Amino acid sequence: MIRLSLRTASPHQARTRAAELDLAKDAMMEQMPVLRRNVKPEDMPALYKRAFERELDRVVMAQFQEPGRVDDHLAFNRHYARYFTLLATEPHLLDGSVESFREHVARGLSEADADALAALATRHKHQLPISRGQIMNDLREQGIEPNERNLAASGRVTAAAYRNANIKACGELGSPLPEEDIWPLPRQLDRLAKMEEGLVPAGHGETGPNTEIITKAERIGQEEPAQVEAPVISAYAQQALAKKINDGAWDKGRTRDINGAVAIFTAANGDLPVNAISQKHLIAMKDLFARLPVVYGRERNDENGKKVRETIEEALQRGDALRLKWNEDPTGADAEGLPYVGLSLTTQRKHMTWISALMTHLDGHEPDLAPKGLNFSAVRRTLVNPKKQGDRHSVKNNQKRNAGRLPWDPDELRQMLETPVWQGCAGLWKRFEPGDEVIHDGSYWVLPLVISTLARSDEIAGLAVADVVLECEVPYFHIRETNLRRIKTISSARRVPIAKKLLDLGFPEYVAAMKQAGHRALFPEFEHHTMDFEKCFYKDLFGPLR
Repeated sequence: MIRLSLRTASPHQARTRAAELDLAKDAMMEQMPVLRRNVKPEDMPALYKRAFERELDRVVMAQFQEPGRVDDHLAFNRHYARYFTLLATEPHLLDGSVESFREHVARGLSEADADALAALATRHKHQLPISRGQIMNDLREQGIEPNERNLAASGRVTAAAYRNANIKACGELGSPLPEEDIWPLPRQLDRLAKMEEGLVPAGHGETGPNTEIITKAERIGQEEPAQVEAPVISAYAQQALAKKINDGAWDKGRTRDINGAVAIFTAANGDLPVNAISQKHLIAMKDLFARLPVVYGRERNDENGKKVRETIEEALQRGDALRLKWNEDPTGADAEGLPYVGLSLTTQRKHMTWISALMTHLDGHEPDLAPKGLNFSAVRRTLVNPKKQGDRHSVKNNQKRNAGRLPWDPDELRQMLETPVWQGCAGLWKRFEPGDEVIHDGSYWVLPLVISTLARSDEIAGLAVADVVLECEVPYFHIRETNLRRIKTISSARRVPIAKKLLDLGFPEYVAAMKQAGHRALFPEFEHHTMDFEKCFYKDLFGPLR
């Protein structure tokens, strides 16, 4: 764990700086590209070509630097071609032992050539002439994870490419190697070499019946993956959300973040299959940030009185119209109090982070469906704050959103508690109509608890059964962060006594009933898969009461 000072005594500034640090951390985590876990047959030609050209350039440059040593270059190329042949097919014969020396002689090498091959094997026993780091870089360039299995498969391909590069280099010196001088490659590697037209001299790819050697890694790499239809991003986002929340990696508050980011992405590109997403789609999403109003997506009543929510397309049209007004008459727009256009830099980064999180989750669970080559860090570097609009933009509003609202008067609170919910209602679905039923549920208990504890409504409505401690001298609520809901800050965790009047009204019996019924939430009717406890409480009770 790393502890950093936020260098501020203001809780608001501390939260802002902490959020910016979280976004910076997520951006750094995206510096590494998303890599596919398994190498595929179609990856091999590019890996072969890259290795072949690299080794051929190295050998030819060495020959140019010392043009007078043609015989030495031919000898080196011949020995290394044999060395790389064994490295690609039978690396156990490169252990430098006497048994390997005798095997080389038995296969037709002279003792001098076998001795030279043994000297190369001894020289490279602890440091192969094929750099492991170079192979890892080649795999990453192809969008492939450089794990041990992929390194084994691509290492053989690289060895075959280096073999053929040394053979080709002899031809560059005007002395092509005789066909019988170099052992042939297995059929799979020879076929791969022949795919690059003109790279392998004729005759060096002939194979015999006993030369087919395929490692387990190659067999795995050559298996065709099952064709799976890729889901569209909106559907996959819901799958990923459900799994992340179920695993405990995310809380329900992430639903709004993910849905908001996906809505902007689909507005820019349509509801694409996840494996069709490319860098241009990220750029198209980024281009919409400057067109969106600062506040969008609010609910409103349509002409029929039905509640509807503003879509991204409608918000973009409204943002374009607002932008025209700001450009035509900034002073008038400012005086009129028109909304600003363009999302803040922090909000832009947040949206990109959530799309990146979805792609990372996809690559970790369905690598064959994950898009390749997405560079989120490059897109982040192009994000900028929106252009200043009017003088109000430079004035910081340090007031809280509800600072102008007067606190509830005790008489007003008393008046609310004298309504049918607590004095007698007409039934479960007629809580605000007078009657003779008093139903002791969340609607009955939460408001008196909020008034008596002075806690936030979300803290009370989202209590767990385990957060109520009654078997002690002073019964209390343990307000803390749980898997049901979060708390505002770390310092919000506390123990709050329960008023004696509520205990006398039967609150302990209610808690016991919830525990016996097996509920985690103390007020399960306020638990919703998309809304917070506070919103459910407001919608079901407090809103109608007001």
